[in-house]
Amino acid sequence: MNYEKALSLYRNDKTLQLLRAEHFPLLVGFFHLAFKQQDRISYTQSELQSLLADYLYALERQDINEYNKSPHEYLSRWAQQGYLRRYYETADEPVYELSPATENALKWLEDLNKQQFVGTHSRLLQFFHLLQQIVNTTSGPYERIQQLQAERNKIDREIEQIRQGNFVKPSDTQIKENYFLAEETARRLLSDFRQVEENFRELDTQTRQTIVKSSLAKADLLDNVFEQQDHLWNTDQGKSFRAFWEFLMSEQMQDELENLLSKMNEIPAIQEIKKEQTVDRIKTNLVDAGDKVNRSNDGLIEQLRKFVEQKNLSESRHILRSIEEIESLLLEHIETISSREFLLEIDGLFKPMLIMERPLFSPPVKVSFDRTDIRDGMPEADTNLLFEQFYVDIEALRNNIKQALRNKTQVALSELLDLYKPQKGVTEILAYMQIAANDKKHYINRELQEELVVENIESNKKYSLKAPVIIFNR
Repeated sequence: MNYEKALSLYRNDKTLQLLRAEHFPLLVGFFHLAFKQQDRISYTQSELQSLLADYLYALERQDINEYNKSPHEYLSRWAQQGYLRRYYETADEPVYELSPATENALKWLEDLNKQQFVGTHSRLLQFFHLLQQIVNTTSGPYERIQQLQAERNKIDREIEQIRQGNFVKPSDTQIKENYFLAEETARRLLSDFRQVEENFRELDTQTRQTIVKSSLAKADLLDNVFEQQDHLWNTDQGKSFRAFWEFLMSEQMQDELENLLSKMNEIPAIQEIKKEQTVDRIKTNLVDAGDKVNRSNDGLIEQLRKFVEQKNLSESRHILRSIEEIESLLLEHIETISSREFLLEIDGLFKPMLIMERPLFSPPVKVSFDRTDIRDGMPEADTNLLFEQFYVDIEALRNNIKQALRNKTQVALSELLDLYKPQKGVTEILAYMQIAANDKKHYINRELQEELVVENIESNKKYSLKAPVIIFNR
């Protein structure tokens, strides 16, 4: 860090600008109340305006009358200054969320508050575990076998000690220390996701600017854009996010996380110190944050699709205009054009298709029945098969998904099939897949597969099939 770098940060960095902003107490106090204490990632404009109006009224009750602008003016100004991100999703009403710079400022201010209890022992253990993981996973196969054997011997000795009655529970201090560390890690993880999402949005912005300014051909431009996208996914951050998302979408991980949170909340020492729901809502918040990153990538693909369609339309219009210009020129100079003059020369062999070379029309063959036996106005043929057709009710399947998500935020397709047995075989499973593919909030992992069991109701036979892992979200 030299003088020039420090000066550039002082002038341009949004985090430092927020720390010396004119309305710094209002900014920090309101943002912490709205987003951190309420544990919310985003608000619609009407929700945030109402909350800010209540906050300003509470300040007036405390004889703080220096903020005279309307909530809408404050929100618009903060969005222009880069303290809030203002964007549109599906509705016409804008959505607000904290910018990465504001997240960094709030995180730094949070660290300034000196805690009465600082968990040094848990941090030291975490530091040692990280060093051991780095060394153990990078050692050779022989050393790794020795390390695993040493760990197994240590576990065996601990099991033997417990069987002999020498079981010592951790103290309340150690439990509280580990919980505070987990709570801090959860808050930092959610804050770091703002920067990950910002990087993907920057790629989207650069792509839009490239489309507007570039004069490259369609194929060259798409190659350039896909190259940038592949580069982002192949960076350490892209690989880390992909591994994070696959781990988060694992049904086993979600069940284990819910089980751990349920058992943790039953510990008396944690019930004494627990004030916020940050740890309890970590799964939901992480899914929402990861989904925002995926939607940024989907927005990039949607922009490319619109560009290709617009490019094809403009090229078609250009061809039509060229044909009309040629026809107009021919009509203007019809008297001067010689009928013997060559207007077009073709290199190579020309094979014309003459009209007389086409085959003559032949009427279609009509099928005649040699014998029809109809008695009492009814044919002998069995027409019951025509009435045995069935269809899959998509709305009924959507209701099954809603019922399964009533007490859960996510449910896998395999779990859904256990709750509601398929009545119409593979066709019903394909309908579930169609529902997941048509709704962006559901997740389909085509790289992983799971085995689904379908039972034939009539024959009581079971069939298994492999399908992508599908997660339905609330």
